[in-house]
Amino acid sequence: MSAFARALGLPPADAASLKGDGGSGAPTSLVALTRYGLERQARGDFQAAVEAFRAVADAAPRQALVWNNLALALGGLGDHEQAAIALRKSLDIDASQVSAWVSLAASLLQLGRPEEAESACDGAIAHDPDNGDAWQIRAMVLAGRDDFVGASAAFSRTIEIAGENGALRANLGVALFKSGAFHEAQRNFDAAMALEADADEIVEMARLCRFVVAGLDGDMTRVTTISRELTGAAETDTLFKTALLCLDWAGHKGPAALIGQTWAALRPGNLEARHMADAAMGRPVERQPAAFVAQHFDGMAEQFDERLVGRLGYRGPEEIRNLMAASIAADGSLDVLDIGCGTGLCGPVLRPYALRLTGVDLSDGMLAKAREGGLYDELRCADLVDTLRQPGAWWDMIVAGDTFPYVGTLGDVFDGAVKTLKPGGWLIFSTEAAEGDGVTLRGNGRYAHGRGYIADLAAGRFEIVERRSTMLRREAGVALEGDYFLMRKI
Repeated sequence: MSAFARALGLPPADAASLKGDGGSGAPTSLVALTRYGLERQARGDFQAAVEAFRAVADAAPRQALVWNNLALALGGLGDHEQAAIALRKSLDIDASQVSAWVSLAASLLQLGRPEEAESACDGAIAHDPDNGDAWQIRAMVLAGRDDFVGASAAFSRTIEIAGENGALRANLGVALFKSGAFHEAQRNFDAAMALEADADEIVEMARLCRFVVAGLDGDMTRVTTISRELTGAAETDTLFKTALLCLDWAGHKGPAALIGQTWAALRPGNLEARHMADAAMGRPVERQPAAFVAQHFDGMAEQFDERLVGRLGYRGPEEIRNLMAASIAADGSLDVLDIGCGTGLCGPVLRPYALRLTGVDLSDGMLAKAREGGLYDELRCADLVDTLRQPGAWWDMIVAGDTFPYVGTLGDVFDGAVKTLKPGGWLIFSTEAAEGDGVTLRGNGRYAHGRGYIADLAAGRFEIVERRSTMLRREAGVALEGDYFLMRKI
């Protein structure tokens, strides 16, 4: 049996198990074909096995195990889509096959269809509540949608059924950590380390958890000791920042501030450490340092789109498209400025409106990715306020998608926009929602803007044509709320 077959747990049909549609025994040709398919599969010749099992399935389509054999061979080829189809046909014949449900769940998870995978897990668990494989796949599905509380419960159930296992304990530790149960997570990492002490990923995650727990307990001596276990400044910075963000997200503002203060004291020349410490301690800071913003986004340029859109569910370009569609003609006649353009996510939305499309960003790395798209007529590495202050730059439209959370106070931005927009020109942007009507520097280092603050900036200069409140993206599994504004220069 192949490694794929062992992983999915499907028993192959043997010749003796084949019966004809009438139940009187399989014809010799089908027996021989099945044996041939199994033999080719055992040798790793999955294409030949698929051809053999398809022929058997054509002749005996009401035999569940025939479809299971075909699914295993298709899986060996990496064709999980067709494997899932074969498994569904098998389950249509006999829905009590727990191993087929588990195999279907595994195939669907590999295909990136988590909702269907979870439904297949439900099918397995309905027939066998103690199936550890089904519970483990369910845990992976829940973790993938950032439901870490649910994933923790599912991983715990898996361990109850399957017994102690270092990898499972580590996965449970990660789920607990990401749900904010830091002390319980540390206990699970300690157990995982005892079972698999040489696993580098477990060691790294256990260190982060110990660091966060030390901060949560207010033990800055232990925080410093753990940080000194690392060999480089970059690793140290990552440890402090991750711990600070985790504590802030979980609502532990005091411990997050202590971590931030310790980090800034340890790395006095680090702009990010200083800014994040200010944010954690709630100090009023009008703007993020430009050099810090550039450094931050340069470091994430390669993974930015996948992380923001794929992982965090960011839908800014679609929201901006919907805002513009009802009020602005996409006739390709406008001079458009995309400030904080990043990798150019808004480029496909803005291009139909633009006679000339210009993008501005502080990060050379992000601009390099935007350049690959070929949608912008010009891309500049510059500060957005400096760009808006340039004389003679008259725009029909200025767009800032997910930019202002990294800016801070917006007085200079609105002053520049009203000077450089043509009469009747458009200003389109998003903000993270703040409590109250001011500007708030959050513990995560980003700024939130109150609606009253935006309305005051617009008064007498811009008509607020439309404002839409919606989820901007997910953050640690929780919807981050904000606003999209469509304004027109008066």
